[in-house]
Amino acid sequence: MLLKRFEARTLPAALARVRAECGDDALLVETKATRTGFVVVAARPQPANARAADDAAAARPARWTRGFQQLAEAATGFGLPDAVLRAVENALLGTRVDLSLPGDPALPGLAAKVLASLVRCDRGVEDCDPAFRAIALIGPTGVGKTTTLAKLAARARDRGERVAILTLDTYRMAAVEQLRAYADLLATPFEVCFTATDLRRALRTHADADRVFIDTTGRSPADRDALPLLEGNLRAGECATMLCLAAGTRGRDARVVLDAFAPLGLDAVCLTKWDETVAPGEALGAVVERGLPLSHVCFGQEVPQDIVAADPQALADAAFDLRHAQVAS
Repeated sequence: MLLKRFEARTLPAALARVRAECGDDALLVETKATRTGFVVVAARPQPANARAADDAAAARPARWTRGFQQLAEAATGFGLPDAVLRAVENALLGTRVDLSLPGDPALPGLAAKVLASLVRCDRGVEDCDPAFRAIALIGPTGVGKTTTLAKLAARARDRGERVAILTLDTYRMAAVEQLRAYADLLATPFEVCFTATDLRRALRTHADADRVFIDTTGRSPADRDALPLLEGNLRAGECATMLCLAAGTRGRDARVVLDAFAPLGLDAVCLTKWDETVAPGEALGAVVERGLPLSHVCFGQEVPQDIVAADPQALADAAFDLRHAQVAS
């Protein structure tokens, strides 16, 4: 599901642009008013061959009930693991829908509701939850932590919050300068922290900020020496953590990442680079299997536009390829 952003002075005009580019079957992910008009985030429907598994490893050996078969195949192309789909099917077996034959009109919507109930989402970052006042973005190298931080900071500013930006990523000077540029654009305070003591001091300095976003150095899940140091820094600052995980990460790799970063405490997960994959279900499934809270989905480089708050129903509708769904976050 590839997401794209459309702007227009009126909502009908924005929807007309969506229909012109994405067709009548476009999936509307977010619709919101702006100072100059309306913004709609929409997805172009994928052709069936794009949703099909592209290797033998993705083939599903499990046998589904006849009624659930078509939905399971769509979700397989999306990348959802068998364990998640089996949980959905087992839940449906306890309802009044008929899974013995295909065609029950109530089945797709009910299946999506069941899947949505398995996707745990946390809107604490968006809802000014005090637990997320100081939040550090963590994750492997190259997943888009710095850009995601800038998007979150801009959204917080748009909500009227006072924002400060800190960085522990002193490994790459380019990252420091990129984040400094974002802070200048947002007219927010920015500081570089080299040690846990620096971080504690900076947090005290910006005690009047409603939200403090902290960038960190990308770490390989295999780097067993660096992760404890990062953990110590974040615990010293009593920071909440948001793991950035690329949506195109294969299931096994996603589980390795989640296991490696789990000791840091995972208060939220953001799926990044959603626009760079046609099978985000493997990463999503790994998050669901762990029962971790999903907070946001990022789908491009534009700041602050290319991010939406995670919505369980929208994700479930996308997984089962249900069209004509409209979800505003």
